[in-house]
Amino acid sequence: MLNRLTRLVAGIIVAGALTALVWGQAAPNWKDQGESDIGLAAGNEKDPAKQLELLKKWEQQYPESALANQRTLMTAQALLSIMGSAYGKTDTPTLDAGQKAGQQLLDKFDSFFAPAVKPATLSDAQWTAAKSQSLLQVHSVMAYIAQAKKDDATAEAEYKKVLGLDPNQASASYQLGATIIREMIASKDTARYSEAIYDFARSIAVTGPSALPAAGKDAAQKALNKYYPGYHGSSDGLSDLMKQVASAALPPAGFHIQSVVEIEEAKAKDHAAWAAQHPDLDFWENIKAALVAQGDAYFANLKDVGFPPPVGDTYKGPAMFKGKVISQPTTKEILVSVDNVPTGDAILKFEDNIKGTVPPDTELQFKGVVDSYTKDPSYVLTLNIQEPKTDLVGLPDDIKFAPDAAVKPKPAGRGKAAAKSTKKAQ
Repeated sequence: MLNRLTRLVAGIIVAGALTALVWGQAAPNWKDQGESDIGLAAGNEKDPAKQLELLKKWEQQYPESALANQRTLMTAQALLSIMGSAYGKTDTPTLDAGQKAGQQLLDKFDSFFAPAVKPATLSDAQWTAAKSQSLLQVHSVMAYIAQAKKDDATAEAEYKKVLGLDPNQASASYQLGATIIREMIASKDTARYSEAIYDFARSIAVTGPSALPAAGKDAAQKALNKYYPGYHGSSDGLSDLMKQVASAALPPAGFHIQSVVEIEEAKAKDHAAWAAQHPDLDFWENIKAALVAQGDAYFANLKDVGFPPPVGDTYKGPAMFKGKVISQPTTKEILVSVDNVPTGDAILKFEDNIKGTVPPDTELQFKGVVDSYTKDPSYVLTLNIQEPKTDLVGLPDDIKFAPDAAVKPKPAGRGKAAAKSTKKAQ
């Protein structure tokens, strides 16, 4: 981005203005030989820092020069060169010099690009383009310098100014996201993840001349893939975010992506409200979760316990569970669904045989004693129903219970012993 801006600004200002206007028209307008000497020396100086010193001396000695506008233009170019040379550097003197030059440009920017300063060879449109591109260049380099000096607060402000001038500067969006991440790490405040994630997504979404190069886009994608699910808990909603960032360089007021903590807190709040309305199902689900997680170690506490338990601190629901009939696996069992499980999650076990068929989806209410459980292939808790007449509600009237057929004893026969007794008696 910087190279493109430098070529544009330098091409317009230097080639189109300074050479033609200062040297081509300078001779008739020098006040005296002294001004001619210092003015030409400034124009011929290749080192922008030394050139800037000569331009200051020229302005101090000849403030009312007929070439004041051309001198202002040369000063702007010298400052741009000094500032631009700091880009990509890390040594403190160069960074300090670049920052000082950039601040001087910003402090007098409107004066440097006033209409009176515009070279006659440039159209108003060209001058406007030079002004806007130069301002973009200044803020871009100032952002880099601040970042190199580990002044992330200033770097963030400068990157936002860049995006305010040109919303399609994908590199600025990426660097802004990275800067915010560093600020959060330093402050241990995670409240700004939404902003940083938005910036990473925006840097990927930009297309055209100012889009990220392949390597930059890959880095941005890796950052997005890391921070979005890491913060949000999943990639849900990422495609919607990519659509949203296409419309604006910066997130709108109030923009927020829910964190995984916020999502879990909302779920917990919703569950607490649901549990207050359905204490029996909440109890049932908690038992299932514990059995699935802890298995037999937990079941040892449940074996032969009456379910539902008496109302107290642990249980605040009704005296019976509710369930819909799924099937009758055996003549002594009814499979029901308590928690809306299609395959059923409870077996009601009876001592006697069920006479008749209980239609599927029949709604029952029941209580019983914990008998056994299975986790695989699906969770089922088996309860012994001790007295169907009092512990089970909802069976069709034609359903009866009958004990297993009694084993009839053999009738007393007239065996050998009986025959012997009879014969002896005779």
